[in-house]
Amino acid sequence: MSDLRSFLERVKRERPTDLLEIEREVDPRFETTATLMKLEERQRSPILVFKKVKGTTFPVATNVCGSTGRLALALGCPLKDVSARYAEGIDAPIKPRVTSDAPVHEDIAVGAAVDLHRLPALVYHEHDTDRPYITAAIGVARDPETEHVNLSFHRLMIAGRDTTGILMEPGKHLDRIFQKYRKAGAPMPIAFFIGAHPAWSLGALYSGPLEEYDVIGGLLKEPLPVVECVTQRGLHVPARAEIVLEGFVSPDELIDEGPFGEWPGFSTGVTRTPVFHVTAMTMRNDAIFQDVVSGHVEHLILEVPAIENRALRNARAVAPGVTAFSLIAPFTSVVALNKTSEDEPKRLMDALLTTDIQAKHLFVVDADVNIGDLREVLRAAGLNTQATRDVYIYPDEQGSPLDPSCASHLARTSKMGIDATRRLKPARRTTRNSVPASVLDSIDVNELLKRRA
Repeated sequence: MSDLRSFLERVKRERPTDLLEIEREVDPRFETTATLMKLEERQRSPILVFKKVKGTTFPVATNVCGSTGRLALALGCPLKDVSARYAEGIDAPIKPRVTSDAPVHEDIAVGAAVDLHRLPALVYHEHDTDRPYITAAIGVARDPETEHVNLSFHRLMIAGRDTTGILMEPGKHLDRIFQKYRKAGAPMPIAFFIGAHPAWSLGALYSGPLEEYDVIGGLLKEPLPVVECVTQRGLHVPARAEIVLEGFVSPDELIDEGPFGEWPGFSTGVTRTPVFHVTAMTMRNDAIFQDVVSGHVEHLILEVPAIENRALRNARAVAPGVTAFSLIAPFTSVVALNKTSEDEPKRLMDALLTTDIQAKHLFVVDADVNIGDLREVLRAAGLNTQATRDVYIYPDEQGSPLDPSCASHLARTSKMGIDATRRLKPARRTTRNSVPASVLDSIDVNELLKRRA
């Protein structure tokens, strides 16, 4: 059965250097983040399991998805095929299976028995608010009109025994669902599960017409067992999650939330966010608290397959010659294209920059450019782009409130597309520098280096 703890055991067994268990007591204020940062400085990115965290009985597991190799292990595919395996899971979805065998219901606290202060009080960065955060919670909500179930990650700031702030980015799926409840003056039922197999996390990041539980089934190649919530009937959560928080988001209640250092590496200050009221907290008897340290390797790696899949799907709808997509920096992407007409790059920009809040700066390059090499991308821009002809500004689009350059949490922003493709009919003849392949093949670099040694 696939769950967080089975994955941790598998990593410990098959990739022992990928899991580091820390037995000494650590401080939840900054020390878990500092430990991860120190390892990243040495280009190490193992799963960290903190066995003893001051102020709580829960062990903390972080950086679970902090390497593409571990994602490949979780999906049962070679490293190079992670994105392709993700696409396969989407193409072969499997619906979840409702069960009554639910380890996550071994320990149930309802109403006045709920106490979020039992959880690890993690504070990540020195300029963050003193209030602790839950960063690896996956929300489950149902659209009141379509009945479509949505899964999505959201940061939760613990504000009291049974309340948190919840950040919902404008324009994203959960915010659209919440606005429907808000318009009706009704609270939005929701549940958050903590402690997920990497395939669950990858599936929750999917964006498209399918339900995320079905995508998770496709990634696992089997139905995900789910159980109905204790207090929020009609909502289902993974039966083998570690912890579940059930409750509702008030339609008209706001709270000061933040500052909090987010994935771009910056804090966006204090915002006003809705309030999540917890009506039940259920968990396994020996629950593991999963955590994501924002702005570090795991946070960046985990989203890549979903972002790439969404972008490729949208891009190929308007330009079938798109061959690849890469997120090269926060809010900055590159698309490779076998161009057949001069207007294709602009059509790509229109499709991506006006519909995706994560898309802010977009380079379009030819298919023979290695988009994984930033030098090649910038070289293409330097050699092929005329600013007055090939740079397009989109002055007022929906962006992300996590972008520190946005003036407000409403995140209206300007965007830019750069056409760095070669002209189909260049104004003057150019040829790329080369030497005959036969000469290149005749050079034995190993022999040259051996002589030098």
